[in-house]
This record gives sequence, C-alpha cells and structure tokens, in this order.
Amino acid sequence: MKYSELYSYAKDRLTEYEAVCIMEDIFSLDRAGLAIHGNETPENEKDFFTAVEKRISGIPLQYATGKAFFMGREYFVGEGVLIPRDDTEVAVCECMKSMTENARVIDLCSGSGIIAVTLAKEFPQAEIYAVELENRAFSYLEKNVKYHNADVKLIHDSIFNECAEGEFDIIISNPPYICRDVIPTLQKEVQFEPETALDGGIDGLDFYRCIAEKWVKKLKNGGKIILEIGEEQAESVGELLKMQGITQISVVKDIQDLDRVIFGTMEK
Repeated sequence: MKYSELYSYAKDRLTEYEAVCIMEDIFSLDRAGLAIHGNETPENEKDFFTAVEKRISGIPLQYATGKAFFMGREYFVGEGVLIPRDDTEVAVCECMKSMTENARVIDLCSGSGIIAVTLAKEFPQAEIYAVELENRAFSYLEKNVKYHNADVKLIHDSIFNECAEGEFDIIISNPPYICRDVIPTLQKEVQFEPETALDGGIDGLDFYRCIAEKWVKKLKNGGKIILEIGEEQAESVGELLKMQGITQISVVKDIQDLDRVIFGTMEK
C-alpha cells in the first residue's frame, strides 16, 4: 500500500489526529510529508498496522506509538508506566519558579522521568534525583534520561524506604492519588495504565502521608515542597504538610480551574 492509502486506512478507523500521529511515528511523515510522498510505498508496513490495531483495541495512543510529549520534549512510554499529562506542567512550572542554579532537587515517584528530565535540562547545574520503584517504569526512566542526556541521579527504590541521603532544596512529586475503589470506574484508556501509578490507597492519600512523614524532614530550612494533587485533595494534603512544619501553603489550579498543585515552605 502507498503512504496515502495507509493514512486513509488509519483515518477510516481512528481519528484524523491519531492517524497523523501514527504516520509521523512509524514513517516520520507529517501532513506535508504525506503530500509530497503520498504515492510512494514504504518498505515495511507491519509496525504501522500493529500500532493501528493496538489503538483500535483501546490501547492509549501513546502506548500504541511508544512515545509521548511533555513540555516540548519527546519521551518513551509503554505499558507499565504512567502516560505524561499536561496537568503535571503546573507542578513543573511552579518548581522552576523556586529553582536556583545549584538547587538539590528530588522527584519522588518519577515514572517516565518527565519532571526530573525537564528540570535537569532547564537547570543543568542543579543536582537532580529521581526515585522510582516499579521495574517497568524504572526502565523507561533510565531510557528517557539517557535519550535526553540528562544529568539525573536514579534511585530504584520505594519512597516508603527513605532511600536518599542528605537535605534537599526542593521535593517534587506526582504520586499515585486516586482512591482505590474509583479506579475501576475510570475511562477505558486509563485502565491500560499501571494500577501502581494510580492507586493512592483507600482515601487516595497513602503517598502523601508517606511524603509528609518521611520526606518533608529532608527539606532544608526554607526549602520547598511541590505536589500534584487530585481536585478534591488540597485541604487534606495541606493538613498533612502543616503537621510537619510546612508553612505558606498555596494551591494552584490547572487549565480547567481545578486544584492541581499544592506547595509550601519548610520552616525549621
């Protein structure tokens, strides 16, 4: 089949956007490229049809192509790692406001590494750590750090183990925060993502309790903590942080005007 025929095949079964994304990923052909090379025939169509069939079956587009984008950079993703979402930009942007040239920063529950890599690339003199427990997610973290040639120190461990030494200027995290009994009700595409990256326990707060109890004490005096949260968790997470000495607590909303990030300052 010609490129134009393959594109039509995908567009008839998926959305136009998804068809274009798969064409770009498999053949490196955008719309302009299709206009120029549409009558040519690729050497190998197998990967294209595999990606289309995966998407038809309900597998998220990012898993079907193996790639996702975050703040202008491309990341490798696949089953076993949370798909990057624009919501996390709110946390990263808030973090960058507090960054200094030589800041010591740790990204807890790093997943694919979008937070750690972004900070490392934007602040190359900073000392960035990334903690991730799950094996499949950690493999993507390693791959993305290497792909972007980012200076990130990787820790393959659970945040419940207090697995990093020393004090930090900033702690940032997008931890699992969905209530356990809500997970089966999430949309079909989300069901393909790893439950370990979604499940925040019975009330969705397990990881926030851990961060408050085990990690906040690792902040330097005046250090910042920045956490992505569920839209109804600001008050509960704020109380957990206050109990550990965090002050000047503020909440930032996302583009949908929902509470998305909570942050504060350590005062010792």
